[in-house]
Amino acid sequence: MWEGRNKVYMSDSKGLLLNNFKKKDEINEEEKIIEVITKILKAIHLKKYEEIMDCVDKSEVDDLSDLFECVEKSLEYNGFGSIDEYGAACNFRPQYEYSQLSIYEYDNHSGFAVDYQMTSDSELVDLTLQLEFLYTKSGLKTVFVGIDPA
Repeated sequence: MWEGRNKVYMSDSKGLLLNNFKKKDEINEEEKIIEVITKILKAIHLKKYEEIMDCVDKSEVDDLSDLFECVEKSLEYNGFGSIDEYGAACNFRPQYEYSQLSIYEYDNHSGFAVDYQMTSDSELVDLTLQLEFLYTKSGLKTVFVGIDPA
C-alpha cells in the first residue's frame, strides 16, 4: 500500500467525488486522474500495452511486456476476459456501494498517489492500477507505477 501518504478522498462507482466541497485545483486534478485512467484502461482493454507510455510522463516499470504477461495469466487463471474500460458497470455480489478509485496525498505535498481497482466482465479482479501524480512547475507529472495484485 502507499506508505507515508494520507487518503484525501475517494470517488464512488460513478466516478464522482464524495467530498462536495472541493477547491478548483482539486476538480482539475480529478479530471486529469480520470482522463489518464480512462486512456490507460482502454489501452489495457484493447491489449495495446505499449500505448500506456503515451498516457504518462514516466514509468517505473522497465518491461511492460513482462508485467502484462502476468496480468493476462492472472485473468486467464481466474476465468476473466479482458480488463474493463473506465466507467463499466460493476456488478458486485452482494450488491453494495464500492469505490474503485482511491487517492492519497503525500505528506510532503509533492503530489498524490492513485489506486484504481480494476474489473473484468463487470467483476472485481485482484489487480490494482497504481499511478502517481507529482506537482512540477509545468503542471502535474504522471507516473505509471504498475499493476499490483491485491
